[in-house]
Amino acid sequence: MPTWDFPRGPVGARLLLKTGLDHGLSARQCLVGTGLAEHDLDELDRIDATQELRVGRNLVRRLGDLPGLGVQAGRGYTLGAVGVWGFALLTSPTWRDAIEVGVRFFRLTTAFVHPVLRRDDDQTVLALLDDELPADVRDLLVERDLAAVAALVRLLIPEVPEVRMEVTLSAPRAKALAAVLPGLQVLSGRPRNLITLPDELLATPLPQADEHTWDACKRQCQALLDTTAERTGMAARVRSALLAHPEHNVGMDEVAARLHHDVRTLRRRLADEGTSFRALKAEIHHTLAVEMLGTVGLSVAQVAQRLGYSDPTSFTHAFTRWTGTSPSSYRVRD
Repeated sequence: MPTWDFPRGPVGARLLLKTGLDHGLSARQCLVGTGLAEHDLDELDRIDATQELRVGRNLVRRLGDLPGLGVQAGRGYTLGAVGVWGFALLTSPTWRDAIEVGVRFFRLTTAFVHPVLRRDDDQTVLALLDDELPADVRDLLVERDLAAVAALVRLLIPEVPEVRMEVTLSAPRAKALAAVLPGLQVLSGRPRNLITLPDELLATPLPQADEHTWDACKRQCQALLDTTAERTGMAARVRSALLAHPEHNVGMDEVAARLHHDVRTLRRRLADEGTSFRALKAEIHHTLAVEMLGTVGLSVAQVAQRLGYSDPTSFTHAFTRWTGTSPSSYRVRD
């Protein structure tokens, strides 16, 4: 399995769709073959990487492999759009901390390039590997991911010292990429995508550093990484549909309709993947309850309400079944 094949949020696909719409394509043309409708990209919590890749492939097939197309999608990224991962970067003490935590939790992003941080000739280099990407969409996705990096860097700190980036892209693509971040020197036609990071830059404190918040964000990132890594295929799609509205007691028939399946087909597909609708729903409620009680610090009654339980007692019974301890005891222990 390639390193990019992991469930991800819909923001990457949504920005690719917007780019296609800006170039005169219809939503149907952008999303054909993905199994997604336009509203899914606003409602689902997770989609498959292959679905996002298909959106990129549809753009290339319809518009041609245009230099700057990926940059247009990538520059639309914001820290809020990438969730708790983005806030972990924002609140990091230094640039080094931000880069290290970004690489550690990159599977919470929509990246297709694979980040590797290494020390090379007395300097730190961030390699963004694209070897596993399909050839027909490689340039588009490399452009998009590098532009997203540049856009996020610009949000982290107002004035960025000159940074050198080597890219596998052509000169026109490199020029489009350089426009995203003033001071970014982009060298085209290189064998690898590399960003050289001077030691003085890595030691620079970030303006919104907050160690307490940073620690909390890292814990949330790890919890999300643990849960999203466990599910792929139909289980991942069901999980996303449930996470979209955790406060509602969504039934299997409603989820099946949302995923364009009948209930029997959905039950069979989940059984083939070794799980069930009931198990997935319990898993999500368990994960969210632990986060709300521990990291967020909500009361038992508040968590019960947010997860759609009729009363705190029903939630307490469920939580005790999952963990072997009551939610009030868990809060005290945490």
